[in-house]
Amino acid sequence: MHTGFRRPLILVTLLGVVTWHTGLDAHGGSGTFTAQKMGTITVAHGLAYVVRDQRDARQTQVEILLTDAELDAATVQTAFDPHMTAINLDQLSDRNYVLLWVKADGTVGMNATYSKTGSQLLDDSRGGLTVTWTTRSASKLAGRLVSKGALKTMDGSTYTVDLTFDVDVPAAPAGTPLPPGGGEPGQGLRALLAAAEKKDWPGIRAGSSPEALKTFDRSYNTPAENAESAAELLKAWMSTDKLDITGGIAEGETVAVLDVVGELFPGQRALTRVRMVKAGDRWQFDRAARAGMIP
Repeated sequence: MHTGFRRPLILVTLLGVVTWHTGLDAHGGSGTFTAQKMGTITVAHGLAYVVRDQRDARQTQVEILLTDAELDAATVQTAFDPHMTAINLDQLSDRNYVLLWVKADGTVGMNATYSKTGSQLLDDSRGGLTVTWTTRSASKLAGRLVSKGALKTMDGSTYTVDLTFDVDVPAAPAGTPLPPGGGEPGQGLRALLAAAEKKDWPGIRAGSSPEALKTFDRSYNTPAENAESAAELLKAWMSTDKLDITGGIAEGETVAVLDVVGELFPGQRALTRVRMVKAGDRWQFDRAARAGMIP
């Protein structure tokens, strides 16, 4: 993978407030990213959604997807994991795109992706790029991101950036904060993880939603094989060593999203968001998404 910038930046936190009127592209984005060896990414559409900061997953930031394809905003903005949903949209199949990440202080990070080669080129507005804001609020972001002349990658080739964006930022899902430990949904997750540790297939089944069982329950496996596979998947999806459920939100009476922190490797913690759903009197595991590191 080519990632040839002087100082790669990955991800960022929410917003300050600066506003004045803009008249930018009605489809959310326009402009170009041009790399000397790989060609031009032309932008005609843009879409914003809120994600976690991969460097400090306790924080959120706004991610903006820019491409030449018309985008399915509703599918992305309501998804449990908007980033993975966005980059796997059918509309992006075999297409190039640019991701921007916006910090609270207005700093912008950028990742330009060329689909055929998987090349990813990164820079930010603390390095070779300049951002000019026309609107920066909790509900709307509009501005222009340009390169400071022709900039060089590590292999000596050059790239230029001239992108505009004008996107609405969706509100965070409404919910009731959960206490440390996650309340009843947290108890349900711990019961599932205990069953997985024992390779207890009936316990795993009881603690898993119908959606999760589409992954865990394979008709061609024995119960013991399904239990082994489910336990491995759960460990891949979340760091279960020194696990701590730090809280989360209840989205109504039957859905909760837990913040689960565990040790990824010695000295490094990571946060996973875990969706739990209630069936009868039981909270069941539904899905999980890695959110990022905890400094």
